[in-house]
Amino acid sequence: MPLSDIQQAAVRQAKRLFQEAGLTLGDTDVLENDAQYIASTIVDHLPSRPSPNVEGYLYHPTPARKFTPDEKQRCENQVNRQSYIDALVDHPLGSIVEYPETGEGPNISVGHRFSVNPDDFLHPKLSIQYSLGDIHGTRQHVECRLLRNTGSGTGVSCKNEKISCKGLKICEKFSPDSHIAFHSPTADEEVFNKTLAFFCALSNKGCSFDVAIDGEDFSNIANDEENDAGWDTDSEDSENLRQPPRDCRYQGETGNFCKGKIRMYNDQYSRPFICCQHRKSTDTAHLIIRNLDEFEISYLRALLDDDKAVIHDYEAQALKLGYGPRTRCSYTASPSTQKQLCPHWHRFSDGKLRRGRLERQSGKCPATYAIYTPDDLVSCPQVLIICKDRHSHPRPFPVKTPPPLLKVFQCLLKGLDWKLADATPRKVMIDSGFVQGLRQHLGWVKPFDPSLADLHPSLGNMDHARRYINELRLDVFPKGTGFEGAQLLVEQHRLLADDEQYIRCAETHALYDGKTFYLVICMSRAMSTYLMQSEFISIDTSFKRLHHKWQEFEIETWDVNHMRSVVSTRAFTTSQSAQAHFILFTRIFNIATSDTGLPVRFRHIHGSGISVCTADAHKGQALGLGMYCQSLCVDLHAFCQYEPARRLRNLSPYDHLRRFFRLCIVHFKRHIHDLRLYISNDVRIAMLSLASSEPHPNIEKAFQLIDGGGPKARAWLKDKRTGSPFALPALYRPYSFIPVHVWKASPPSSNGNEQSHRAVYRDGVNLTILGGVMRGWQYDRRAFSSLNLHASQGIYTRDQASTHFYRFERSVGRVVAVQRRIAHQTHDLDTTQSGPGRCSAPAPAPEVSFVTDLDSLRNTHPYEEGLDDTITTDIGGPEHCFEASPHECSYQGAFQYPQSTYSTLAGALTMVPSNGQEAHTHRPAEKSYVGLNSVSGQATAYNHIARTLVAAPLPSFILYDPDVHSSSFSTLHDALLDS
Repeated sequence: MPLSDIQQAAVRQAKRLFQEAGLTLGDTDVLENDAQYIASTIVDHLPSRPSPNVEGYLYHPTPARKFTPDEKQRCENQVNRQSYIDALVDHPLGSIVEYPETGEGPNISVGHRFSVNPDDFLHPKLSIQYSLGDIHGTRQHVECRLLRNTGSGTGVSCKNEKISCKGLKICEKFSPDSHIAFHSPTADEEVFNKTLAFFCALSNKGCSFDVAIDGEDFSNIANDEENDAGWDTDSEDSENLRQPPRDCRYQGETGNFCKGKIRMYNDQYSRPFICCQHRKSTDTAHLIIRNLDEFEISYLRALLDDDKAVIHDYEAQALKLGYGPRTRCSYTASPSTQKQLCPHWHRFSDGKLRRGRLERQSGKCPATYAIYTPDDLVSCPQVLIICKDRHSHPRPFPVKTPPPLLKVFQCLLKGLDWKLADATPRKVMIDSGFVQGLRQHLGWVKPFDPSLADLHPSLGNMDHARRYINELRLDVFPKGTGFEGAQLLVEQHRLLADDEQYIRCAETHALYDGKTFYLVICMSRAMSTYLMQSEFISIDTSFKRLHHKWQEFEIETWDVNHMRSVVSTRAFTTSQSAQAHFILFTRIFNIATSDTGLPVRFRHIHGSGISVCTADAHKGQALGLGMYCQSLCVDLHAFCQYEPARRLRNLSPYDHLRRFFRLCIVHFKRHIHDLRLYISNDVRIAMLSLASSEPHPNIEKAFQLIDGGGPKARAWLKDKRTGSPFALPALYRPYSFIPVHVWKASPPSSNGNEQSHRAVYRDGVNLTILGGVMRGWQYDRRAFSSLNLHASQGIYTRDQASTHFYRFERSVGRVVAVQRRIAHQTHDLDTTQSGPGRCSAPAPAPEVSFVTDLDSLRNTHPYEEGLDDTITTDIGGPEHCFEASPHECSYQGAFQYPQSTYSTLAGALTMVPSNGQEAHTHRPAEKSYVGLNSVSGQATAYNHIARTLVAAPLPSFILYDPDVHSSSFSTLHDALLDS
């Protein structure tokens, strides 16, 4: 269509501006084409507009137009036969008005005419922030002449509601002249407020002792009159201290709490502390607080002793400065809230210090609302709200979310799909899909992400937003997100195709102890195939994935073709008992057999199948697995291939474990490392020597050395020999019936499970059972898609394909890096110790040997050689772990700092030899071990890094060096596990 003269002139002007800006339109003289190009360019560079609902919130209404005398004479302001208004304002479609304009004086009415969408009707009255509802009346089929039928132009029949404003809740100490003002308090004001708040907290909580929790410790003083008075519920002082008014939703103590007085005392250094009068050396559950440095002691002592004169002096001075409990309050709340008490504490005329009660303002708010809603919104898509008289109170805070904006929030939440099961206000704001949708609704163009408060201020209250999330979650998941929700999910998955089913069972079982065992098993048919074809498996349990009582159990296998670990079973349980694990293994293998049509097979029973199972030292897991193998042999008459005189059905659970069960070497060494403060280095080496695939040169002497290594070592050995009968055969191959080549081919650790746990933790921890199931489903689907991609297209998950060479090369590199770092730290320590007046290198001390026969053990076992005896392969991926040797980690004369995982406190502690006897350690001679000195005196911690037995020189203090005293758990955990 040709352009008009005015349009052509505008296009020419735009072309000139484009050319001046360096934007060319091409060689064309057709103004119509140029106009289209200019229009498209401008549209592309315009900022995105918010969604209609958000635009409605951004709408600012114009002031109401008053009717002129002529309009009033023509009755244009007439609502019906009896009602008239003084002013009218029309609001466009989708507009949100939270504080509608009211009349300037008594009996002045202002009408608000809203255009609405009859197909998606959201009543405008629900967006009003004032609390409505004191006087409520409804009439049907009332004519409204200000609402017209779009066809005939006549007045329409409406539903008429009359509602009044409920006003506000105010504190007893409320003053209209007081107002909330944010300011920077002085130091004196801050100390006063903290002291007052601390006393109020003591008044609210009192002593921490509760008979229902801490037991009956007053039975021996029942006849003590002074102590009985402390339990007198009629005591005025006790009532003043422990029975302040509380909100209706307060969940208090059991009623058997201590009512003893809280008093202030001074210790032997004249330092004040607060203590319950009933606290004794034998009753330590009673309250005691020693750190009072941040409080005004004189004021706090007066409050506790109820010294009215001193209290009045402090609080009167605070009142003059505009703060304290004697000032007037400015707190208000909506009448619909459940709060009954003001959050601030006030001093009342009776001298009592308590929280003020929230009460409705005296006198009703005169503002009233008349709402007209057409019976037929299609013929008249408008709503009229008439506001009469002014409000007698200030505007309430915007604590209610308008329905149009709530609809936007719920739409974004529904977009989370199954992630809604574990959604929280914080989690949704770190979900990229949710944030992207929020940006689009807001038309957000700023470089930083918006917050929920940018949608509406009320959503800035995380508890308020969480309530909306919980309501929607209940609608989406009617059975909840717990065990019942998982049962519903099982029913839904049974309707899916066979290769898409994942959640296989959600059951309960009664255990022998009377407890109920909850079990949820998740495994696809592809996972069942991996399990039934596995030769080496490892099992482990995670306690961080789900919240409350649930644990996550995994069976993992190593895929040689893809050189990666594969989770073949994921289950969620509530018990770690042997019977629970027996039920767990039975159900898992029954499902796998049903999926594949293959019977479960173990090599020691059937001649092929699962050859080795690697696990930690959990007794319930091991015994439950042994019980399952025993159940497989109930109807078998064959003899055992390792003990031909015994039938398979006569084997005990521990006999079965002896034929295929291994302990994780990493867990084994870690537990020994945890005993480093209680055992000698030789005992530690003897313990480590028990984990071997080859015959021990003198295992009985190793047992004797461990047994004589102190109570901790003796208990450790007893547990391995009798407490856990499966442990020694699972560590020392000659004690088991596993062939040596099978033993060496099997994974020595459960690192594959640990890596799988760590990988799935990135998808979320502390989840609900439904959230854990759904996230596990997504994770396992991605993992098997990756396996299929590698099998079909040859695309691996990394640039570098995982091979045995690549994995062991990384392991050796890691060992070298750890040893280099330790050597540099030792060199830095020597440099720090050197200087004027200091010896550059201490003279080496003669090494002390506890047992001479252990020298042969060192010579025949590589624990003290360059590399450890076992290459601990991380079967979970292309990484391995070598255990660094103590000889590689330290040398004589060097004392290395233990690194702290909590703080840099080690920087203030000096590792030096000590003449004192080390506590809780077992040494055959004095002056032969390394102690720990600090700036405040000698401590008794064993030097678990150097571990060199030396003659004790004089202690010396070493200055803090951040390079030496850095905090790193991984250094000790990964590199010094054996040190």
